[in-house]
Amino acid sequence: MRSHSFPIKSLIFLLAVGLVLVAICPAQEIGFLDMTQINARNALRRPPATSPVTGYSGIGSAMPCSDSKRKLGTLQSSLVSLDRTLYQLGDEPIFEARIENIGDAPVRIPFSPHLADLQPQDPGQKFSYLELRITLWIASGNRWSTSTGGGLTLYGAEDHPNTTLSLYSGEWVRVVGKGHFALPDLIRDRIANSPADRIYAETHLYRQETLITPTQSATLGNEVCLAKAQGQSVSIRLVVP
Repeated sequence: MRSHSFPIKSLIFLLAVGLVLVAICPAQEIGFLDMTQINARNALRRPPATSPVTGYSGIGSAMPCSDSKRKLGTLQSSLVSLDRTLYQLGDEPIFEARIENIGDAPVRIPFSPHLADLQPQDPGQKFSYLELRITLWIASGNRWSTSTGGGLTLYGAEDHPNTTLSLYSGEWVRVVGKGHFALPDLIRDRIANSPADRIYAETHLYRQETLITPTQSATLGNEVCLAKAQGQSVSIRLVVP
Protein backbone atom coordinates (compact mmCIF):
# COMPACT_ATOMS: atom_id res chain seq x y z
CA MET A 1 0.00 0.00 0.00
CA ARG A 2 2.82 2.39 0.88
CA SER A 3 4.39 1.96 -2.55
CA HIS A 4 1.27 3.47 -4.19
CA SER A 5 0.55 6.30 -1.76
CA PHE A 6 3.34 8.60 -2.94
CA PRO A 7 2.37 8.73 -6.64
CA ILE A 8 -1.28 9.35 -5.78
CA LYS A 9 -0.41 12.14 -3.35
CA SER A 10 1.96 13.62 -5.90
CA LEU A 11 -0.73 13.59 -8.57
CA ILE A 12 -3.20 15.30 -6.24
CA PHE A 13 -0.58 17.92 -5.40
CA LEU A 14 0.19 18.60 -9.08
CA LEU A 15 -3.49 18.93 -9.91
CA ALA A 16 -3.96 21.38 -7.06
CA VAL A 17 -1.01 23.46 -8.24
CA GLY A 18 -2.39 23.44 -11.77
CA LEU A 19 -5.76 24.69 -10.61
CA VAL A 20 -4.13 27.50 -8.62
CA LEU A 21 -2.08 28.55 -11.63
CA VAL A 22 -5.18 28.64 -13.82
CA ALA A 23 -7.02 30.67 -11.20
CA ILE A 24 -4.28 33.31 -10.95
CA CYS A 25 -3.52 33.41 -14.67
CA PRO A 26 -4.10 37.03 -15.73
CA ALA A 27 -6.83 37.89 -18.23
CA GLN A 28 -5.50 38.97 -21.59
CA GLU A 29 -6.18 40.72 -24.86
CA ILE A 30 -6.13 38.39 -27.86
CA GLY A 31 -7.06 40.70 -30.72
CA PHE A 32 -7.02 44.33 -31.88
CA LEU A 33 -8.40 46.01 -35.00
CA ASP A 34 -8.32 49.69 -35.99
CA MET A 35 -11.14 49.97 -38.52
CA THR A 36 -10.30 53.61 -39.22
CA GLN A 37 -7.09 52.40 -40.90
CA ILE A 38 -8.71 49.62 -42.97
CA ASN A 39 -10.51 49.77 -46.30
CA ALA A 40 -13.07 47.05 -45.73
CA ARG A 41 -13.78 44.78 -48.70
CA ASN A 42 -17.55 44.39 -48.44
CA ALA A 43 -18.75 44.68 -52.06
CA LEU A 44 -20.11 41.28 -53.07
CA ARG A 45 -19.94 39.89 -56.62
CA ARG A 46 -23.06 39.02 -58.59
CA PRO A 47 -23.50 36.07 -60.96
CA PRO A 48 -23.66 37.10 -64.62
CA ALA A 49 -27.08 37.96 -66.01
CA THR A 50 -28.48 36.26 -69.11
CA SER A 51 -30.32 39.43 -70.13
CA PRO A 52 -29.85 43.18 -69.56
CA VAL A 53 -30.32 44.22 -65.92
CA THR A 54 -32.13 47.48 -65.19
CA GLY A 55 -31.89 47.46 -61.40
CA TYR A 56 -31.13 45.56 -58.25
CA SER A 57 -33.03 44.85 -55.05
CA GLY A 58 -32.16 43.26 -51.76
CA ILE A 59 -33.80 42.08 -48.58
CA GLY A 60 -32.42 41.28 -45.17
CA SER A 61 -33.77 40.12 -41.85
CA ALA A 62 -32.22 39.25 -38.51
CA MET A 63 -34.23 37.16 -36.08
CA PRO A 64 -33.60 37.76 -32.36
CA CYS A 65 -32.41 35.02 -30.03
CA SER A 66 -35.00 32.25 -30.18
CA ASP A 67 -34.45 30.89 -26.65
CA SER A 68 -33.78 33.66 -24.15
CA LYS A 69 -33.40 31.13 -21.30
CA ARG A 70 -30.57 29.22 -22.99
CA LYS A 71 -27.42 31.33 -23.19
CA LEU A 72 -24.31 30.03 -24.94
CA GLY A 73 -21.94 32.46 -23.23
CA THR A 74 -21.59 35.94 -21.76
CA LEU A 75 -20.02 38.97 -23.46
CA GLN A 76 -19.43 42.33 -21.83
CA SER A 77 -19.25 45.40 -24.06
CA SER A 78 -17.31 48.42 -22.80
CA LEU A 79 -16.79 51.78 -24.48
CA VAL A 80 -13.16 52.47 -23.61
CA SER A 81 -12.81 55.95 -25.12
CA LEU A 82 -14.04 58.58 -27.56
CA ASP A 83 -11.93 61.10 -29.47
CA ARG A 84 -13.62 63.97 -27.63
CA THR A 85 -16.54 64.73 -25.30
CA LEU A 86 -18.46 67.49 -27.16
CA TYR A 87 -20.36 66.59 -30.34
CA GLN A 88 -23.08 67.83 -32.67
CA LEU A 89 -25.61 65.75 -34.54
CA GLY A 90 -24.03 64.38 -37.70
CA ASP A 91 -20.57 64.09 -36.16
CA GLU A 92 -18.63 60.85 -36.64
CA PRO A 93 -16.88 60.01 -33.36
CA ILE A 94 -13.80 57.81 -33.28
CA PHE A 95 -14.39 55.25 -30.55
CA GLU A 96 -12.66 52.29 -28.96
CA ALA A 97 -14.73 49.35 -27.73
CA ARG A 98 -13.70 46.31 -25.74
CA ILE A 99 -15.54 42.99 -25.96
CA GLU A 100 -14.75 40.58 -23.12
CA ASN A 101 -15.87 37.07 -22.27
CA ILE A 102 -16.91 37.28 -18.62
CA GLY A 103 -18.65 33.89 -18.59
CA ASP A 104 -17.35 30.36 -18.24
CA ALA A 105 -18.02 29.06 -21.76
CA PRO A 106 -15.81 30.06 -24.74
CA VAL A 107 -17.47 32.22 -27.39
CA ARG A 108 -16.47 32.11 -31.05
CA ILE A 109 -16.61 35.55 -32.65
CA PRO A 110 -15.84 36.84 -36.17
CA PHE A 111 -12.87 39.19 -36.34
CA SER A 112 -12.40 40.30 -39.94
CA PRO A 113 -13.59 43.55 -41.56
CA HIS A 114 -13.86 41.91 -45.01
CA LEU A 115 -17.20 40.31 -45.87
CA ALA A 116 -16.23 39.93 -49.56
CA ASP A 117 -13.40 37.55 -48.61
CA LEU A 118 -15.99 35.05 -47.37
CA GLN A 119 -17.93 34.87 -50.64
CA PRO A 120 -17.44 31.60 -52.58
CA GLN A 121 -15.74 31.60 -55.95
CA ASP A 122 -19.17 31.00 -57.50
CA PRO A 123 -21.02 34.25 -56.65
CA GLY A 124 -24.40 32.52 -57.04
CA GLN A 125 -23.66 30.01 -54.27
CA LYS A 126 -25.30 30.60 -50.91
CA PHE A 127 -22.77 31.13 -48.12
CA SER A 128 -22.87 31.24 -44.32
CA TYR A 129 -20.84 33.32 -41.90
CA LEU A 130 -20.80 34.94 -38.47
CA GLU A 131 -21.48 38.64 -38.05
CA LEU A 132 -20.62 40.72 -34.97
CA ARG A 133 -22.30 44.11 -34.68
CA ILE A 134 -20.90 46.67 -32.24
CA THR A 135 -23.36 49.54 -31.87
CA LEU A 136 -23.08 52.87 -30.06
CA TRP A 137 -26.06 53.83 -27.91
CA ILE A 138 -26.80 57.45 -27.02
CA ALA A 139 -28.42 57.82 -23.59
CA SER A 140 -29.69 60.33 -21.06
CA GLY A 141 -29.14 58.74 -17.68
CA ASN A 142 -31.76 56.02 -17.31
CA ARG A 143 -34.46 58.16 -18.94
CA TRP A 144 -33.98 57.25 -22.60
CA SER A 145 -31.51 55.62 -24.98
CA THR A 146 -31.32 55.01 -28.71
CA SER A 147 -29.09 52.90 -30.94
CA THR A 148 -28.40 55.69 -33.42
CA GLY A 149 -24.76 56.34 -32.63
CA GLY A 150 -23.48 54.23 -35.51
CA GLY A 151 -20.97 51.44 -35.05
CA LEU A 152 -19.14 48.73 -36.97
CA THR A 153 -19.52 45.15 -38.16
CA LEU A 154 -17.05 42.25 -38.23
CA TYR A 155 -17.33 39.02 -40.23
CA GLY A 156 -15.87 35.54 -40.15
CA ALA A 157 -16.38 31.89 -41.04
CA GLU A 158 -14.89 28.67 -39.72
CA ASP A 159 -13.72 27.61 -43.19
CA HIS A 160 -11.79 30.86 -43.68
CA PRO A 161 -8.62 30.87 -41.53
CA ASN A 162 -7.80 33.94 -39.44
CA THR A 163 -11.32 35.38 -39.64
CA THR A 164 -12.62 34.13 -36.26
CA LEU A 165 -11.38 34.03 -32.67
CA SER A 166 -12.32 31.96 -29.64
CA LEU A 167 -12.76 34.17 -26.60
CA TYR A 168 -12.17 32.16 -23.45
CA SER A 169 -13.14 33.32 -20.00
CA GLY A 170 -11.27 36.52 -19.10
CA GLU A 171 -10.11 37.21 -22.67
CA TRP A 172 -11.07 40.25 -24.73
CA VAL A 173 -10.60 42.06 -28.02
CA ARG A 174 -10.39 45.79 -28.75
CA VAL A 175 -11.76 47.51 -31.82
CA VAL A 176 -11.39 51.12 -32.95
CA GLY A 177 -14.09 52.41 -35.30
CA LYS A 178 -16.09 55.40 -36.47
CA GLY A 179 -19.69 56.06 -35.42
CA HIS A 180 -22.30 58.55 -36.58
CA PHE A 181 -24.53 60.57 -34.24
CA ALA A 182 -28.17 60.83 -35.27
CA LEU A 183 -31.43 61.08 -33.34
CA PRO A 184 -34.97 60.04 -34.34
CA ASP A 185 -37.68 62.69 -34.13
CA LEU A 186 -39.15 61.15 -30.98
CA ILE A 187 -35.87 61.57 -29.11
CA ARG A 188 -35.35 65.06 -30.50
CA ASP A 189 -38.61 66.09 -28.81
CA ARG A 190 -37.35 64.81 -25.45
CA ILE A 191 -33.80 66.05 -25.56
CA ALA A 192 -34.56 69.66 -24.61
CA ASN A 193 -35.60 68.54 -21.12
CA SER A 194 -33.31 65.52 -20.92
CA PRO A 195 -30.09 66.02 -22.91
CA ALA A 196 -27.88 63.13 -23.89
CA ASP A 197 -25.08 62.69 -21.38
CA ARG A 198 -23.38 59.36 -22.13
CA ILE A 199 -22.54 56.80 -24.80
CA TYR A 200 -22.22 53.07 -24.34
CA ALA A 201 -21.56 50.07 -26.59
CA GLU A 202 -23.71 47.02 -27.23
CA THR A 203 -22.77 43.84 -29.10
CA HIS A 204 -24.87 41.31 -31.03
CA LEU A 205 -23.65 38.12 -32.69
CA TYR A 206 -25.51 36.59 -35.67
CA ARG A 207 -25.31 33.54 -37.88
CA GLN A 208 -26.02 34.77 -41.41
CA GLU A 209 -26.79 33.27 -44.81
CA THR A 210 -26.55 35.26 -48.02
CA LEU A 211 -27.74 34.36 -51.52
CA ILE A 212 -27.14 36.59 -54.54
CA THR A 213 -28.70 36.46 -58.01
CA PRO A 214 -28.06 38.76 -60.98
CA THR A 215 -30.86 41.08 -59.84
CA GLN A 216 -31.53 40.33 -56.17
CA SER A 217 -29.86 39.51 -52.88
CA ALA A 218 -31.20 38.11 -49.63
CA THR A 219 -29.57 37.82 -46.21
CA LEU A 220 -31.23 35.92 -43.41
CA GLY A 221 -29.78 35.95 -39.92
CA ASN A 222 -30.38 34.41 -36.50
CA GLU A 223 -28.99 35.98 -33.36
CA VAL A 224 -26.75 33.77 -31.25
CA CYS A 225 -28.20 33.53 -27.75
CA LEU A 226 -25.68 35.20 -25.47
CA ALA A 227 -25.98 36.89 -22.12
CA LYS A 228 -24.91 40.53 -22.48
CA ALA A 229 -23.35 42.76 -19.85
CA GLN A 230 -22.82 46.50 -20.15
CA GLY A 231 -19.39 47.70 -19.14
CA GLN A 232 -17.90 51.16 -19.10
CA SER A 233 -19.68 54.08 -20.75
CA VAL A 234 -18.30 57.54 -21.63
CA SER A 235 -19.77 60.89 -20.63
CA ILE A 236 -20.49 63.36 -23.47
CA ARG A 237 -22.31 66.53 -24.44
CA LEU A 238 -24.39 66.29 -27.61
CA VAL A 239 -25.50 69.58 -29.13
CA VAL A 240 -28.80 69.41 -31.00
CA PRO A 241 -29.65 72.38 -33.31
